[in-house]
Amino acid sequence: MILPRGWENATIGDVADTVLGKMLDAAKNKGEMVPYLRNINVRWGGFDLSDLEEMRVTSDELGALSVRDGDLFVCEGGEPGRSAIWRGGNQRVIFQKALHRLRAMPGVEPEFIAKHIAFSAATGAFSDLLTGTTIRHLTQVAIKRVELPLPPTAEQRRIVAKLDALTARIARARAELDRVPVLAASLRQTSLRDAFAWNAETLPDGWEWKRIDEIGAVQLGRQRSPKDHQGPHMRPYMRAANITWSGWDLSDVKEMNFSPDEFEVFSLRDGDVLLNEGSGSAKEVGKPAVWRGEVEGACFQNTLLRVRPDGYLPDLLRYALLYTALSGQFIANTKGVNIIHIGKGGLSKSKVPVPPIDQQTALLQQIDRAFVRADRLETEAARARKLFDRLEAAILAKAFRGELVPQDPNDEPASVLLERIRAERASAPKGKRTRRSASS
Repeated sequence: MILPRGWENATIGDVADTVLGKMLDAAKNKGEMVPYLRNINVRWGGFDLSDLEEMRVTSDELGALSVRDGDLFVCEGGEPGRSAIWRGGNQRVIFQKALHRLRAMPGVEPEFIAKHIAFSAATGAFSDLLTGTTIRHLTQVAIKRVELPLPPTAEQRRIVAKLDALTARIARARAELDRVPVLAASLRQTSLRDAFAWNAETLPDGWEWKRIDEIGAVQLGRQRSPKDHQGPHMRPYMRAANITWSGWDLSDVKEMNFSPDEFEVFSLRDGDVLLNEGSGSAKEVGKPAVWRGEVEGACFQNTLLRVRPDGYLPDLLRYALLYTALSGQFIANTKGVNIIHIGKGGLSKSKVPVPPIDQQTALLQQIDRAFVRADRLETEAARARKLFDRLEAAILAKAFRGELVPQDPNDEPASVLLERIRAERASAPKGKRTRRSASS
C-alpha cells in the first residue's frame, strides 16, 4: 500500500515495548497476593473487573508487571487480538501470561495502536501470524511483527478523535437496534394477550373455555429405545429439539424403527399441533408448532405432545398454546425437578378460550399480521446491523489509508518519530534494556 505523505511502515515492535504476563503456578509463585488480569477480564475496548483473582508476586515482579494508564492489553489466545487500554490509574494489579502488555513509546498514541489491532483482528490480518490448530495464539514474537501504518503523532490524534466520534454514533445506533427484539417480542405478546387473555367474566359472547382434550385428542409420542435405532421400518421422527418458539427446526431430523401398528398411532398428519413436553429450563416448556407435512412419513417421539384439534383452527390453537406457555401457565402446572414436564394429563386439563368457528379466521389473520410486523422489524434490524458492521469496517480502512482526516504539512513526519524512538532505545541504560528484553 502506498502511504500518505509523512507516514511510515512500521511494526508494533517498532513503536511499543511488549511484555507477556506472569505464569500462574501456585507451587512456584512467591511473594504477596496481588490481583491480576486474565484473558476473560479484557473485553473489546474495556475491562470486566468484577472477578479479579490473585496470585503471589515478588516486589521485582510487581514493579515490572504493574498496570499503569495507557497500557494496552491484548489477548494472546481465545480471541487473539481482543484488546483494551487501561485507564484506571497506576495500580497494584498485574497481568497473567495469557495477555500481552503493549506500552507505546513517546509520540505513539496507544488508542491508535488499539484501533489498528481491532481492525486487523476483524479483517483477518492476524491469520498468518497465529499459531495452533484448535486454539489459536498470537505469540510474543508474532505481535511484534504486526504491521502498522504509522502517521505523524498529531495526525494519530486527529484520526483517533474522528474515529471516536464516528464510532460513538454507530454505537448509539446499535443500542437502538438492540431494542428491536424487545419491541418485536412485546408486539407479539400484546397480540396474543389481546386474543386470549380472558377470564370467565369477560369472555366475549359466543366464546367458551374448553380443556385441551375437549378440543382434540392428546397423545404423548413414542418412547425411544436404543434397539429401535435400526430395523425394517425406519421413519423420521420429531423431537423436542425440532421445535423452536417460531416453529420447526428441521436441520437435524433423526430416524428410528416404527412398526406398522406404531406408525398408525404416532404418524403425523397435516394440522397436528405439537409442543415440547418437558425441558431442563422452565422457560423452554410448551413451545408449540403446527405440522404441515414438512417431512414425508414423519412420526413423533415422547418428548412431544400432540393435539389433533376438531373445530379449532390448528394455527389459532398454536397461538393459544403459545400464549399459555409465554404467560407462564404451563410452568405453574408442570411437575418434575431437574426436567420439568407438562405431561399428557397436564396438557389435557389445561384450558384455553375457544372462539366460534366463524370468528376464528379473522382472529387468526389479526394475530398473523402482528407477527409479520414483528418479524419484519427484526429482519430490518438485522440488515441494519450488517450495514453498520460494513460501515465501521469501511471507516477504519479509510482511517488507516490516511483518508479520514486531512494531512497537515507542518506535522513532524513519522520517519523522524521512528528515528527518535530508535535513538531512545539505543541510549537506554543497559540494565533497563536487558530487563525489558528478559520480560518480553
